[in-house]
Amino acid sequence: MFNVPILLIVYNRMFETHNLFQVIREVQPQKLYVAADGPYCGNQQDSADCFRTRTVIMPEWPCELHTLHHEEHLGKSRAIHTAMKWFFEQEKEGIVLFEDCMPHPDFFTYCEELLERYRDDKRVYHIGASNFRKHQKALKRKLKKHGDCSYYFSAYTTTWGFATWADRWEDFNMDLEELEQINFNQLVKNYTSRPKERRYWHRRYTIMRKNQLPVWDYLYNFHIWLHSGVAISPTLNLVTNVGVHPQGSKRKFRRLIKKAYPILPLKHPEKIEVDHKADRFMFKNIYSKAYILIFANWINDMLRTEQDEEDW
Repeated sequence: MFNVPILLIVYNRMFETHNLFQVIREVQPQKLYVAADGPYCGNQQDSADCFRTRTVIMPEWPCELHTLHHEEHLGKSRAIHTAMKWFFEQEKEGIVLFEDCMPHPDFFTYCEELLERYRDDKRVYHIGASNFRKHQKALKRKLKKHGDCSYYFSAYTTTWGFATWADRWEDFNMDLEELEQINFNQLVKNYTSRPKERRYWHRRYTIMRKNQLPVWDYLYNFHIWLHSGVAISPTLNLVTNVGVHPQGSKRKFRRLIKKAYPILPLKHPEKIEVDHKADRFMFKNIYSKAYILIFANWINDMLRTEQDEEDW
């Protein structure tokens, strides 16, 4: 039995959810929370897909199963924020997974060990599980040969699968309120000295603030910066996104993420300091390329959800 509570956030992908649940069955968490977004109004196919997705989650081991099933479509950001708020109102810490993400078995022990290790260190806000660097096999050999650390500290969160604590999450909101009273440019300078990165983040913030578009993972990253926190990223990738399709918005990730790797036993860094070299790679190859399309898709989803509500 696995003692760390797990939150599973799903929508309408039955097959992906089924495959993820098979991994969770092997872990057998004592507490499983399932938050499901609702279908688009009037879309019968979406309604059927949402219903089927929910039915594949049936724990047969001794397990506290908690569900939050929405009847109306909230959209990605609202659904995720609502799910995590619900989860952390009941748990002090936990793991978050999405229906289209497939974790390596080591992911769960990795999260459990780091949740315990940094529970009382308020500098650490987020335990990510993705590494987007190429040549993961070479990195794996290097780790084994030289005994390098299993993870590093980053200014950037990775959210395909992660763990965190309720006290780091509790004052996070989606209406940009906590950013209104601060100098955003100065906030970004605290984490990067590169003009191109500062311009990128300022533009994203300006777009969201001007149009009141709460993209949750960007706001979550800003929330961590506001509290002078850092995120953890593994040296080897632990979660693959099976929702990546050749023609989809995430297609550029396909050249970077193809497999998850074992990472145990963990070797811990001696100091908590941001690895700026790794962050430069993350910005250059992810945020300034593939994430541009993902950002556009987040906005499109929110606009479609708002239109759906108006039509209803």
